[in-house]
Amino acid sequence: MSEYKKLTELFKQVSTFDEITSILEWDMATMMPSQSRASRIKQIKVLTQKKRDIFHQIEKKDLFQKIDPFKLKRDEQRNLMLMKRKFELFLFIPTSLMLKNQKLSLECEGKWREAKKKNNYNLVKKELLKLFKSIKEKSKILSEKWGVSEYDALLSLYDQSFKSNEITKFASDVESFIKKKYKAFSTAHNKKNYVEFDSYLNEEEQLELSKFVMNKFGFPFNKGRVDRSLHPFCGGYSDDIRITTKFTKSDFFSSFDALMHETGHALYEFGLPKVFKNQLVGKAAGMSIHESQSLFLEMQIVKTKEFNIFLEKVLKKKFKKFSLSWKSQNLYNKRNSFKKNFIRIEADEVHYPLHIIHRFNIEKKLIGDEKLINFLPDLWNSEFKKIFNLEVKSDNEGCLQDIHWFSGDFGYFPTYLLGAMIAAQLKKALDEDIPDIDQQIKSGNLKVITSWLKQNIHTHGNKFSANEILMKVTGQKLDSLFYKNHLKDRYIN
Repeated sequence: MSEYKKLTELFKQVSTFDEITSILEWDMATMMPSQSRASRIKQIKVLTQKKRDIFHQIEKKDLFQKIDPFKLKRDEQRNLMLMKRKFELFLFIPTSLMLKNQKLSLECEGKWREAKKKNNYNLVKKELLKLFKSIKEKSKILSEKWGVSEYDALLSLYDQSFKSNEITKFASDVESFIKKKYKAFSTAHNKKNYVEFDSYLNEEEQLELSKFVMNKFGFPFNKGRVDRSLHPFCGGYSDDIRITTKFTKSDFFSSFDALMHETGHALYEFGLPKVFKNQLVGKAAGMSIHESQSLFLEMQIVKTKEFNIFLEKVLKKKFKKFSLSWKSQNLYNKRNSFKKNFIRIEADEVHYPLHIIHRFNIEKKLIGDEKLINFLPDLWNSEFKKIFNLEVKSDNEGCLQDIHWFSGDFGYFPTYLLGAMIAAQLKKALDEDIPDIDQQIKSGNLKVITSWLKQNIHTHGNKFSANEILMKVTGQKLDSLFYKNHLKDRYIN
């Protein structure tokens, strides 16, 4: 067996441990008894240690040094580079710090659930500070080893395609555009009339509708499921996808949109190249592309006029919704209404990037001064006021609304902005490649969209960077122009 083959076999084992961990974490967030968290953390620690043992084997056998990359195929070279990058994390980060970081993130996430239920940041403040200090330790090490800023080191753990200076430029451009056009967005909205729904969809109906549409996109329920959780997410792995959502009686399209978002993630995982299963080159091409797939379905497809024509038919047939409030134009106008909102996942597409930019700005401040964690609600509320001119009245509509920081995911939020921009750029390419796509959506033939995404995005796995994928599909690198044009078309024109 060649040294490269030996290396890939060991990384397959690492991937399997990652899959088991993902399922355990899904269970922790959905069905696990509340008093079982401590033992579950110990179980996950054992799995992490097993992965570290594999990396020790690789180090001991000096496998990377024994492989000549020039004797490998292009995809194998890419895989080797990705494996080396992951191996560097093992080399650079002491086992004790890695295990501490993992333990603190799981403990903090559990405490966040309690704090969120009681709407009280102070209940999780101590745990978050401990967690953030351990993340800072890791970021300092990686910053020195990779020769980048501490924040860029954190960003690279989620996406290696974009650095903070590029993201800052994109963020500044998008924010400036929205501010410049804000009056036009508001004026156009005031001209779009809609009436409130005269009835509602209960939880069972919400779930039935979502599953029906998920099936239309080709979600394989024999390899995936939907459950309830405090915060929507997509977990599991490519052969066993676990999606969660939360239901709201007063805003029953909130869970629908959340599930469409997570379905985008799921379809990406299902569509990854099987030939490279359990290899890093066969994984997703960073979280910006991953979020583009979720935001593509959520923003670019299911909120279109065409989809709402299809949706009206479904609501009539399955749920006997015949009144004016359930007509396609009303659905479209209401589901794309323009309004400031405290909650990110409930925001319209104009305000959505502002929510991300808000978090991006805070992350940069936190990485510069960890003591700000002690005053996170005040920092959040003051920065929110600057962007939205709204007074945050509670921690739940402020800094407690998202799980990300409390599970240690500092540096993740910018991928949502990049993902929204990528999604808009991909939608333009889809329209050009399939001229009758509007008619296909109206008729509910949604699998044609999934097939296009699979062919153009999913099957590449991590063979290419985000910009390389965009060059292949759209002919150019990421450009905010597509997103800005999308916002104008949907909310002004």
